[in-house]
Amino acid sequence: MPARFPTCVVVFLLFAVAPFVLADESPFLLDLQSRDRRGAAKTTRESWQPSRTAILVCDMWDLHTSPNAMVREGEMAPRMNQVLEKARAAGALVIHAPSGCMKTYEGTPARERARSAPAAARIPHQIGEWCERLPAEEGAVYPFDQNDRSNDDDPGEKAAWAEQLAARGVNPKAPWTRQIDVLRIDQQKDAISDSGVEIWNLLESRNIDNVILMGVHVNMCVSGRPFGLRQMAKNGKHVVLMRDLTDAIYNPERWPFVSHREGTARFVEHIEKHICPTITSDQILGDKKPFAFSDATAGPQRLQILLIGDSTTEASIPKKLAPDEPQFEDHVRILLGIEPDLPPVDVYNEGLSGEYIRRLLDSGRYDKDIATKPKADYIVIRYGLNDASKREDFTENFPKDFRELLARLRHDHPDAVLIPMTTIPYSTVRNHAEINALITRIAAEEKLPLFDIAPRYLAELEKGPNMLNYRRYALSKVPEALRPLATPYVQPGADPQIVVLDNRLDAFFGHLPGWYNDRHPSLAGYNVIASETAKYLTPMIRKDHGKPQ
Repeated sequence: MPARFPTCVVVFLLFAVAPFVLADESPFLLDLQSRDRRGAAKTTRESWQPSRTAILVCDMWDLHTSPNAMVREGEMAPRMNQVLEKARAAGALVIHAPSGCMKTYEGTPARERARSAPAAARIPHQIGEWCERLPAEEGAVYPFDQNDRSNDDDPGEKAAWAEQLAARGVNPKAPWTRQIDVLRIDQQKDAISDSGVEIWNLLESRNIDNVILMGVHVNMCVSGRPFGLRQMAKNGKHVVLMRDLTDAIYNPERWPFVSHREGTARFVEHIEKHICPTITSDQILGDKKPFAFSDATAGPQRLQILLIGDSTTEASIPKKLAPDEPQFEDHVRILLGIEPDLPPVDVYNEGLSGEYIRRLLDSGRYDKDIATKPKADYIVIRYGLNDASKREDFTENFPKDFRELLARLRHDHPDAVLIPMTTIPYSTVRNHAEINALITRIAAEEKLPLFDIAPRYLAELEKGPNMLNYRRYALSKVPEALRPLATPYVQPGADPQIVVLDNRLDAFFGHLPGWYNDRHPSLAGYNVIASETAKYLTPMIRKDHGKPQ
């Protein structure tokens, strides 16, 4: 006869396992976003059981050293609380982690819940320490310079804020005492801890594999704390960042001189490439409206510079082969950013390989990609190479097409300074003087400033005729015996190509006919163009928008 258990034992057993086995719980359906090394995003749909999921809230303090960080936290917190309420009701564990504030919560049920979690059978090595970098991040270009740990605060406003904090009797350098009150702590269900070991014990004791992190700041505490993204990822938890409910510590006056909002986005992309996937809050709330900070947090107005043109503007091969390195448009922005008397700028590169003016206008791409950009202050226009080879009656039609483009730009970007730019010479022999003569004439007749890149580029080519171009060569043209040397550099396709950005293969293949024929710029070539572009724009911007000395 089967053994019978007393009713009280049965009830106890059911109660004991209830947190881990909820037959009727509805799963979270999440689209996890990650990126390949070139930055292309991909999503994977996953179903997470709430009872196997924890949400970690990192350092959403009541006070912060940065007034701007506090403004953004205040905007973000109500949405964050909605997520916590929904996730908690679904059965997820909410862990509040306001680091350095545990004394405030001493003796509360939520704090004791973390402290009393049974020790895990496996305590990961160094789980109680910060993790500054994962092996996957080694060699990657860090998204921005955070060495001074400064934010986007106005110095005067920050000094005044520090005085206010001191007047309140708190340390201006570490003013936090508790978590922001907007985030409700459920003392019957939640946990409070800033300890990597305690949080690990909590997760293990509840059989929790899935972890969602939200809070601040994404490039410091959220990623590096003992309970942060890196520690969770390297120790086997299925961790994601809720990317719309976070913020960064970044000063736009430091490299790479992007806006604070863009700095945060760049660090999120770094996480998606090298640490873990991300999700958005609407995937929990189901409202299809991810959180976004208001324009009030955007910082000083930034000048908008738009680059349009063909492949010699787009730089597709450098972007493909060296995706982590600063590109043409980045170097223009950086060179302008280091000028102390210039306002901050954003630079958009809307070049496209194979494009000529007629195709831009007739294909619909102009309406999709150019007219819709933020209203530009300066537009640099470089066409002519493809027009000469693809436009019938080039000498007659190219000026007409150019003027039509100018008219469209004047309509859609009425405040922009339009700057026709000469084409780059492919070599000291093929300097395209006939194309550039037409561009020079158009600029003069339209009373527009002309940006003549040709002299600087020709001067650089005199230092070495193949210094500024990458090598692209059909594998089929390489003798069979030499092909193994090319294997690591072959780009697949119907006609596989050897593609390298520099001279590393010249010793092997430089003797082959046509090895140097592709004259598209390498990173070195684009750096010349970027250098000259910034040099050209600097006095113009200084005259129009320079800061008072």
